[in-house]
Amino acid sequence: MTRKVPREMFIEEQKQLFHVKPYSEVSSTVVSFDSNGVVSYKGNRYQIDVGVMDAHQRIRIEDDGEILLFYDTDTNELLAKYPVTEDTGQIFKAEEKNNRNRVSHALIKQYFAEHEIAQEFIRRMEQEQPKYFNSHCIRLNRMTKFYSMEQMLDGIRYCIETERCNAYELLAYIMYKHGEQIAKKFLPNQQYFNHLTRSKEIRREIDG
Repeated sequence: MTRKVPREMFIEEQKQLFHVKPYSEVSSTVVSFDSNGVVSYKGNRYQIDVGVMDAHQRIRIEDDGEILLFYDTDTNELLAKYPVTEDTGQIFKAEEKNNRNRVSHALIKQYFAEHEIAQEFIRRMEQEQPKYFNSHCIRLNRMTKFYSMEQMLDGIRYCIETERCNAYELLAYIMYKHGEQIAKKFLPNQQYFNHLTRSKEIRREIDG
């Protein structure tokens, strides 16, 4: 279906893999994060890119004795990973391009692999707002869990036509075209109302 050579795809996919143990050997803990996105766990502090997560949300830590995996409890998105250490009192900072960014970008490219217009949207999004590109990929990846491919492509066509290629504009348009209720399921309140405001502006621009 992808028209790509499996061997070449395996090489690329292998870069995203990491060693895991049987589930029975993995401990799971749910924790909160502070205003700087720092999580405390077993005497150490870990910097996490919490992206668009709201303050009331939690992070799940899976510990297999070798690797710590940090997940968004609501969406099950991988936020970061760090090696397990016996030391305490340490502060671990996220890499410049952390796992969550790489995973979200890779998932988005894979999700839209068959749709050139979506690939063009992603390219324009990276060119127009490189500083926020990773955050937009995270938002896009979350949107794919709540909206259909048809709805996403409808919004993408609008964004390209209006030359506003970013996840914020895309979601605002989809809220205008396909209803506002779905966005409530995954947006923090303030972000929801910000998008709702833009959605109403789009309605006036299109419908008058």
